[in-house]
Amino acid sequence: MILVGIILLILGIAVGVLAVIAALGASSLVHLAALGLQRDSHAIELVIAGGIAVLLFCLGWASLSAWARRRARIRREQREQERLADVERAAAAERTEHERRMEEAGLRDEDLKRREDELAARHDELESRDRDLTRRETEWREHNNPSVADVVTGRAQGNVSRGTAEWADEGTNTGTGTDAPDAPRQPRQ
Repeated sequence: MILVGIILLILGIAVGVLAVIAALGASSLVHLAALGLQRDSHAIELVIAGGIAVLLFCLGWASLSAWARRRARIRREQREQERLADVERAAAAERTEHERRMEEAGLRDEDLKRREDELAARHDELESRDRDLTRRETEWREHNNPSVADVVTGRAQGNVSRGTAEWADEGTNTGTGTDAPDAPRQPRQ
């Protein structure tokens, strides 16, 4: 396309130059002689030749500008396609990262749910053991009388040697019984 435009421009310039050279000696019949060509022409032929020269020049110019616009448009489209490809790559990378984070969050959520279930099971087991121990302790207290150690530690009240020792309520663990020594305790070293 560019070659056609250049050829048309050169032809238009050449025809225009020939017309100007030929019109310099204007008479009713104009003798054209340029570049080894000779011809007798009327003035109207010169006008037509000038018009053709201008037309060829304009066609050549239009062809060149169309080529330049097409090249600019192609370059612009290529840049836009590259930019879109970059945006799509960035979006794909972001989407992949988001999916990875969501998968990790799902795994963490599953792990937390599993741990929560394990803790709930342990809690239920500990509560069951606590109830069982409380029941056994109650049964043991029903069959056994308190000892001096029980009075001293506050699990029982009263005096073992007099036979007035009895088990203390669960909520009162004062650590003072009547069998407790009167002197204050010495700190252990």
